[in-house]
Amino acid sequence: MPKFSINRRQFLGASALGAYSLLHTQASGAEGVDVQIGLTPSNTHPGQKAVLSVADPSRIRLLQLTDIHFFCKTARPELDKQTLEDVPRLIEKTQPDILLVSGDLWHDNPLGKGKGFMEFALDKVSSWGVPWIFTWGNHDKLDDYAAGHDALHNAKHSLYRGGPGGGNYIVTLQDQAGADLWDLVCLNSMGRGLLAPQRDWLKALPGQEFRPAAKNAFAVVHIPVAQYEQAWAAPECGGVRLEGVSSWDEDGSALPLIKALGTVRAYFCGHDHVNDYRATVDGIELVYGRATGSGGYGGDEVPKGAKIITANAQSGQYTMETVYPDGSTWQTEPGKKIDQYENTPWAKSPA
Repeated sequence: MPKFSINRRQFLGASALGAYSLLHTQASGAEGVDVQIGLTPSNTHPGQKAVLSVADPSRIRLLQLTDIHFFCKTARPELDKQTLEDVPRLIEKTQPDILLVSGDLWHDNPLGKGKGFMEFALDKVSSWGVPWIFTWGNHDKLDDYAAGHDALHNAKHSLYRGGPGGGNYIVTLQDQAGADLWDLVCLNSMGRGLLAPQRDWLKALPGQEFRPAAKNAFAVVHIPVAQYEQAWAAPECGGVRLEGVSSWDEDGSALPLIKALGTVRAYFCGHDHVNDYRATVDGIELVYGRATGSGGYGGDEVPKGAKIITANAQSGQYTMETVYPDGSTWQTEPGKKIDQYENTPWAKSPA
């Protein structure tokens, strides 16, 4: 086993109590669970849909970065420095068309510092020079979420359009002639999962002008839905699970609404840092991204990296693999489930 390990419960508790000094670190602190993260709307920018033109419809590259956690451990700035070195390497190795930043970009709002944390994070993400989306995570806390929506919308290279929808919006990838290729349904799972506000938004979405228009779509969310437990039980499931599914207050009601859209092929989440597995439930593939930021927990058990997804809009097919900053990759194997650190491929030689 690794010499030191911290799970989600310890991570949240240490953050809330400022107890990372016991772990030779210092957490930024937290002021309890903010259930309604990102929910307060902003109508400064009324549109709820962004469009991105891609060069090659047969090879659309999407790089999922999740759980970056800037400012999680303020007494160890070298961890954020490592993340800021790793992400450009991941981008260089994968050459993505778009970045999927799926939550927990910064870490909490201690003493009102969330705004500064966010501004730092947006500056860094914008500097990577790739169009990007953002979905709210349970640690992306602010005093003023309406202003947060505006800042996200206005950031360089940002495709964020979540202001009017309380963090929910659509991104459509198009070819050079303007034909719709693939949609991204971006959902705000707030502090406790996809609940009534998101379900109501999904129910109304088919009747909206900004509804998904392409034949295929991905959902991008921070917190998993309850069906990720069912996915792990599926015989064809493959990957690593070293902690439980933290779907929190989501009771399984959201996935049928996502399925009802008729085009969503897969649901990509983060949140549980030491899970990286995938399986199909009720026609939608449920996928864990690989936690990216060195400041978040779990790097001693599951090496930090990202998920690169390659979609072919002409055939409707897609592939994915976990990628590390050095360019090496790891793929889940159908039916091969790993739930003990000793059985992981990196147990003897961590990345």
